[in-house]
Amino acid sequence: MIKENSKNKFLGGKLNILQQRDGFRAGHDSVLLASSIPAKKGDKCLELGIGAGVVSLCLMKRVPGLSLIGIDNDRDIIKLLKENISLNGFDDHISVIKGDLNDGSNKFKNLKRHSFDHIFSNPPFYEKGEIILPKNKNKRNAYYGEKDFIKNWIKVSLTFVKSKGSITFINHMKNFPDILSLFMNSMGDVKVIPIFTNIEKPATRFLISGVRDSKKPLRLKKGLILNNKNGKTPKKIENILRHGKSL
Repeated sequence: MIKENSKNKFLGGKLNILQQRDGFRAGHDSVLLASSIPAKKGDKCLELGIGAGVVSLCLMKRVPGLSLIGIDNDRDIIKLLKENISLNGFDDHISVIKGDLNDGSNKFKNLKRHSFDHIFSNPPFYEKGEIILPKNKNKRNAYYGEKDFIKNWIKVSLTFVKSKGSITFINHMKNFPDILSLFMNSMGDVKVIPIFTNIEKPATRFLISGVRDSKKPLRLKKGLILNNKNGKTPKKIENILRHGKSL
């Protein structure tokens, strides 16, 4: 069966991204994650579960001169990812590895341990068994992971990030206690930013980052509110979503 794709614009039209019409479709979470990565020119980055590439491409658009590798286990989505890399002119800066992160770091022998400045991910929100699985394979991969997959992904991150390098995840608030515990037990300088759809509702997402081998304490940062009471997007969020500014 031929999978139909659509072309979507991100960062106010600065990026053109092909996505499966019936598959997982990236949105604000991906752009917000990209805006939070503290990368600078010349840094080496790794994205776990890169998908169609929205996070990495947004980051590359903001910070020139990065070297980036993405890992994903979906052959169809990797093909789409490679088209997106070429479509946006980053063939010389992004490479892709097919592999299952739940198999552990030993499965990625071509990656040098403790060599990345920044590792980041937008992992699935659910473990297998928590939800009725979507029929679309791409959606299944995006929505759920095997038991303890978050723990496995953090182990992989710690294997490949440099000392004093950063690890950054975005996820659903329901997973906050478990993910915070994993970050606190393995990293320092942990920062948490809750994300609110609007000021009148509880946070639904959160950004969390940590630094390997740091001794700095936990910091709870000011939350991001995506919509004002009048339904308009605050200027700070508009600058991130449409203009690719850093968080």
